[in-house]
Amino acid sequence: MSQLRAWQEDALREHTLWTPREGNGFLVEATPGAGKTRLAIEIACRALASGRIQRIVIAVPTGRLEGQWAEEFGKQGISINPGWHAADGRLASDEQGCAATYAEIAKQPQIYRKLVSDKPTLVILDEIHHCGSDERAWGAGARTAFEPAAAKLLLSGTPFRSDNDEIPFVNYVDGVGAPDFRYGYDRALADGVVRAVFFPRRGGLMEWTAPNGAARSATFEDQLNDRDAAHRLRTALSPSGDWLPSVLGEANTQLAELRTNDPEAGGIVFCEDSYTAREVVKLLTKLGQTPILAISDEPEADARIKTFRSAKDPWIVTIRKVSEGVDIPRLRVGVYVTPWITELFFRQVVGRLVRTRQGEEDPTAYLYIPDDARLREMAAQIKQQRDHVLDQQEADLLGDDDGTGPGSGGEQALFSLFTPISATPTDEGVIVDSDTITPAELANADQVKRMDPATIIMPTALVAKLLRNAGTGMAGPSTSQAASASAEAPYERKEKLKKANHTAATRVASAHDLNYGMVNGQLNTLVGVPKSRGVRQCSEEQLERRLRYAQEWLAKGVQPTRRDAE
Repeated sequence: MSQLRAWQEDALREHTLWTPREGNGFLVEATPGAGKTRLAIEIACRALASGRIQRIVIAVPTGRLEGQWAEEFGKQGISINPGWHAADGRLASDEQGCAATYAEIAKQPQIYRKLVSDKPTLVILDEIHHCGSDERAWGAGARTAFEPAAAKLLLSGTPFRSDNDEIPFVNYVDGVGAPDFRYGYDRALADGVVRAVFFPRRGGLMEWTAPNGAARSATFEDQLNDRDAAHRLRTALSPSGDWLPSVLGEANTQLAELRTNDPEAGGIVFCEDSYTAREVVKLLTKLGQTPILAISDEPEADARIKTFRSAKDPWIVTIRKVSEGVDIPRLRVGVYVTPWITELFFRQVVGRLVRTRQGEEDPTAYLYIPDDARLREMAAQIKQQRDHVLDQQEADLLGDDDGTGPGSGGEQALFSLFTPISATPTDEGVIVDSDTITPAELANADQVKRMDPATIIMPTALVAKLLRNAGTGMAGPSTSQAASASAEAPYERKEKLKKANHTAATRVASAHDLNYGMVNGQLNTLVGVPKSRGVRQCSEEQLERRLRYAQEWLAKGVQPTRRDAE
């Protein structure tokens, strides 16, 4: 195993000393990009190797995260099935666990309850805050399904708040969820684990027609009621106006500048809906870019996101598909083009930009936001943590520390960053404030660029013999799994084998005028899979043998026996 980051070592020590309370889990609240997944896999690997657990179940808010977790565990030689369904009945013999969405679990919690009861199981509940009041069914399903699990690890990148509906397995103190270990943005920034994020803002004069037909206009500095403030923001974000093209142009220039020294740097635009996303693609195209569109309306959205992660394309445009959990460390510029304003969502968006890469020389990122007071306040909370850390690092560097800390002047300096600089009229009468980063922001950014970021340690493959020698009675990784430091995760190889088996069985049935079900059943029997079970429960080795039998059958025209194709 590679060396852990200091905070992960601290969390492991706390986890080792921790005593469960009334069936609760160990809650880790860590800022996005800090390495929660790496920590969880370390805990799981140690528990498997010691024999304390024999199975892993991961609960996630979205289907894309199922595959991401399976991929990361696959790098350690641990096979996690991200496509397992309750109808499958059981896991394949070479699978150490599965991943499922909270929605799937809520539909059939008793099936998952049986799964975690059959063997000592570690349940990893990722982004557990989703099981609060907003998703009561998810919380109830998770509680029913995982109450008997031998161990529970709870992960969240969002600070917990008081909630009318308590989140399952979380320890509450005075009505507020209490993390068992917390690693905030300020500490992560000081450790060099995440980037410093800066917030260029754009103001402007917006004009719109109210529902009652009245003509309205306002700048972001005007005090409005909630309804009018929402109309003002939506007007600014309209692709038909001048505010959005102006901001996209500025963000594109910033990204181009970053790519002169970091050619892999990428940008992301968060949109409200598919219409806006498609219009943003058109606007970026006019700027000479070829952006990637990744929205739910597009059938290849998940594949595009995965490709973008390791490609060098400059821009990706999405709705909310990349707002949480998706790891694309090369993202360094973001544009906030959505009226969705909650602290949770805003922090998730910021979290897409804070992830660092090994050897990164310029640990800075930029999120372009409307100069809306609500977004301004949310950004200020993050900026306050960032500026405090940067001021302290500068004082340490210069030996200029009078012991007073940020002092009373810090708040005034913080909010001075939001002062508009100029206004530019447009042909349609819309005025857009040219609110670039202030000199104070630029000084901070330059300071960060001069710093030597801490080396980012990436996980390496788990030594497969740890599992084989653990005495757990579970099937250890196969030879192909032990080599899973390869590009493909175990579940990806198995999915390809399942498709190949389906194609081969179809060809056998067609070539010899046989019933497909009979061919499938015979192939299952040849590899020792009971007729009551299906291809989904075959191990990787069984799928490989099954495919060889089918190929032999097709080539010779004679139903094979167990001796054939071995």
